[in-house]
Amino acid sequence: MSTRRAHSTGGAGGSGGGQGPRHLLDVLRRPEGLVPRTRWLFLVFAVLALLMSLPGPLAVANPVTLPMVLGASAALLASWVHAYRTGRESMLRDAADCVAITAFTLSCPAPAMVFSVTFCSLWFHAVHGSTRRGVVRSAAYAAAVAAALPLWGLVPGHEPTVHAAPVLGTAPVMLLTFAVVRVLAVGMFARERAAQRDALLVGLGTQLLATTDHARIAELALTGSRAMCTATPGLRSLAVRAHGGRAVVVGLAGAFERAPGDLPAAVVPACAGPGSAVPVLRTAELDAAAGEPCRWVCLDLPEVEGVSVLVGARDRLEPEVVVSYLSLANQVALATRNARVHELLSAQARTDALTGLANRACFEDELTRSAGGDEDRAVLFVDLDDFKAVNDGLGHAAGDELLQHVAGRLREVTRPGDVCARLGGDEFAVLLRGASADRAAAVSRRIVELVSAPVRLAAGPARVGASVGLAHTTGALDTEELLHRADTAMYAAKSGGGGRVAAFSGGATTGPGVPPRNEVPRVTDRV
Repeated sequence: MSTRRAHSTGGAGGSGGGQGPRHLLDVLRRPEGLVPRTRWLFLVFAVLALLMSLPGPLAVANPVTLPMVLGASAALLASWVHAYRTGRESMLRDAADCVAITAFTLSCPAPAMVFSVTFCSLWFHAVHGSTRRGVVRSAAYAAAVAAALPLWGLVPGHEPTVHAAPVLGTAPVMLLTFAVVRVLAVGMFARERAAQRDALLVGLGTQLLATTDHARIAELALTGSRAMCTATPGLRSLAVRAHGGRAVVVGLAGAFERAPGDLPAAVVPACAGPGSAVPVLRTAELDAAAGEPCRWVCLDLPEVEGVSVLVGARDRLEPEVVVSYLSLANQVALATRNARVHELLSAQARTDALTGLANRACFEDELTRSAGGDEDRAVLFVDLDDFKAVNDGLGHAAGDELLQHVAGRLREVTRPGDVCARLGGDEFAVLLRGASADRAAAVSRRIVELVSAPVRLAAGPARVGASVGLAHTTGALDTEELLHRADTAMYAAKSGGGGRVAAFSGGATTGPGVPPRNEVPRVTDRV
């Protein structure tokens, strides 16, 4: 995100340079939205006032005043259209307006005729720029009209002197007119910004509730913060995470002179908890990053430990803006909570509740995913021998405890990329990815060895055996067929007396690499 400082529109919410209409015909088209439509309407009023004021000067025009009135009118018209198109104010353009107003005044039969133009120009500019700039502009317009009075007698066709009192007496009215229109405009801006923030929160809430990915939630939160700053000119925000005695900036929105990497931890005060906004003492680091002194508040981000949001503005941080940011934080918290619940439910749906291993559905899903390549795979079916005796003799609680011990021993002999699962009852399965036939056989023997070792349970000592069926394949093989081979091999090991490893052996095939289903597994080891 660019941190180049944006041009201030002083709450006007105007579009950036180059974003307005590109042709005069677009200027004549009424836009949508309360603020754009009001600006367009005030531009139309100013242009009509200018056109309605021209007949008087043109009727008495002479070779000196004709170019003055036409040039001044063209300059004012160009200035208004440019201000409307860009949404920006310019001191150079204000100075040119004052020169044009002086020239227009000198070209009129009477100085008071210029006020229809100056008043409409003030109304138009009242819905652009800042209040401070508008006050200065009102005084400059009055000075521009006053500057024409000493020059009045020098223009051909004018009387040598003109009464100044009626003209100068209008200056306070010009300032009052601007003040009234500006108050109405500021209220309109506030309503427009509030409506934009509300619409933003509604749309963002829908998107947040539709995702359970934490990275996507963070991305949407930052996008929402940036949109909030765009809707409220002059607003800035930083998301910071406490780390190593510093506040590391993890998100930035709004107009900043530079992007701070981190800030002192003291910048983030101890918040009162979710739903609270704590004022931040003015700090040089924050103001330097913003490029100007600002008022800041700190908001906790619920459900996201260690992360806070700093929101600031130059003159006044509106309470409605803080409320909107609190709503955004609550939406992010709700989405984060939903994502965690979804992760928990997804894990529970794929996990055996007793042992913590994968369940049958998860195992079959992982086995299917591994079937696409030509990598070696091995499936081990493990069935406990004499488990019923332990269950009946020591009780079901002891049986459950024993199953948990077996799960731990399966984890002990497998790698992180392998999958251990409890299929149900005392049956387990292991998927070995990228394992050769020799390694699969070695792991199978180790499982038989570990499972057969005595174990001390809370109800007393116990011992069971393990029958392991091994099916190995290189390349693509139907998942159902691979499971069938391992299952067949396991029953062969069990029928051989248990405590054995039986590997499904190849022979005559019914297809490339697929043995017939009546193939008899070969018992390869006994422990």
